[in-house]
Amino acid sequence: MNVLNFIKSKGIWIICVLSFIAAFSYNQVNLKHVPAKQIRQHQTIKTNDDNSYLSPPETYINTGEWKQNGPGKQSYFLRPPGYGLFFYALLKPFGSHALLLLKFAQLLLFSLSIYCFYYIVNQLIQNKVIALFTAALYGCTPFAIGFLFYTLTEGITPALLLFYIFLLFKAKEKTVSRQKIIFYFLAALTFAYLLIVRPPLGFMGILLPIFLLKDYWKEGFVKLFIKLLLFGSIAFSLMAIWQFRNYKIADEYVGLHSIYYADNNSIYRPTFKEYWNFAGGWAQEGHEVHAYMVPIWIAAVEGDTSEVYIKNAIATFPKKVTTHFGEERLTSAFRKYQEATLFQQTYYSKGLPMPTETPQIELDAIAEFKQLTKEYKSEFWFDYYVSSPLKVFKTMAFHSNLSLYVFQHTYRGNVIMETARVLFYGLHALCFITLIISLFFLRKSDWRKAAILLTVFSYVFYLCYFQRGIEERYTLPILPLLLIGLVGLLSQFKIISRRES
Repeated sequence: MNVLNFIKSKGIWIICVLSFIAAFSYNQVNLKHVPAKQIRQHQTIKTNDDNSYLSPPETYINTGEWKQNGPGKQSYFLRPPGYGLFFYALLKPFGSHALLLLKFAQLLLFSLSIYCFYYIVNQLIQNKVIALFTAALYGCTPFAIGFLFYTLTEGITPALLLFYIFLLFKAKEKTVSRQKIIFYFLAALTFAYLLIVRPPLGFMGILLPIFLLKDYWKEGFVKLFIKLLLFGSIAFSLMAIWQFRNYKIADEYVGLHSIYYADNNSIYRPTFKEYWNFAGGWAQEGHEVHAYMVPIWIAAVEGDTSEVYIKNAIATFPKKVTTHFGEERLTSAFRKYQEATLFQQTYYSKGLPMPTETPQIELDAIAEFKQLTKEYKSEFWFDYYVSSPLKVFKTMAFHSNLSLYVFQHTYRGNVIMETARVLFYGLHALCFITLIISLFFLRKSDWRKAAILLTVFSYVFYLCYFQRGIEERYTLPILPLLLIGLVGLLSQFKIISRRES
């Protein structure tokens, strides 16, 4: 067997091993440079979301109740349980070693997903060498490993999404009915778990009925309907159980992401939600909003309603916003927000949940922000409906995705580091630009590639148009799919060979 044949037959497993080693090395070096106060138990990097992900399994082991630390009903369902269950599976048997094993479990999932990535690429372009190269680019470089040492859903969702699509491809490939059903069952089950880990990735559920339609359309409507009902039920079963459980606790439907639930006693009140809708009109970035809203809230909940905090907020607004609404009216709206937060102080200082019925003082602040948003949409409609979503897309697409501390701080300015940043900036931007370009060539694309692209576009559109608050980690799960789209488009235009020579 010559070297080329050996690489084609065994190369992907070598790349999987190298991906594990590389991802571990990047993150371990990074861990040595991150300030000690930002590290949990010498193992993982702390985040503001740790309490909502890690405390429910800890509480369950100690008390038998699945809830995070905090008052009120919201503590029972602030986050969906998927990632917490992943941690629980390690915490229960291994105790204090759970975080160490969590890192290695996430590394293992990542490295195994490289095979799925390779398989999908090879299925679409029928070129093992290109598929191996692309898998090595995704797995062995620091392009997509930035959250493997974090206790966040992004530590596992990119791998889960690749497993799900891999299983769909395998199901379509099988000719034996029993094997096909097994793979569809596994795909639906994988999606069911993915959904309770990261609900916004529910957009990816669109792929399941598309594959089923392609496979069973010719068998007649009744058989197709049975398959759709069966696998669809499996796909949404875990979320349905979770929602039913939450309904029993709250006596009402609490939604997929209940961060703004009525009895929340933090900054994430319905008032903040409505303000976020207003600031989203001009796509103000989340870190900028939090930079002034957190100080306003902290001060007000401690009894300080100084106007200086309001002035700091308004200073960040586009000039046309302050000119149109006037500083006096904007200040008045923030005053209502401060007053609502002062009302919250009574409950906050005693560690009590807020009333489940939104207080009138908050309703007044909400109504004011709603009116501001309504007027902004009317007066600056082009900005709201066109410019702002494009601004969010720009923020989403144009960065290097090299988020580790060592890349952003320790080695910043180093020639090699800056070269890498430029290269990956270009690759990351190209992946997103290709997504848009590919939409114009869907009719000439493999139907599987077209289905993936449309699904990914739907998710990106949701982030840009509806959510608008973008963090780098939100797009990490779709990054391998964007890279597949880039390779697929290059092969479609014969920039790279579609088939092996």
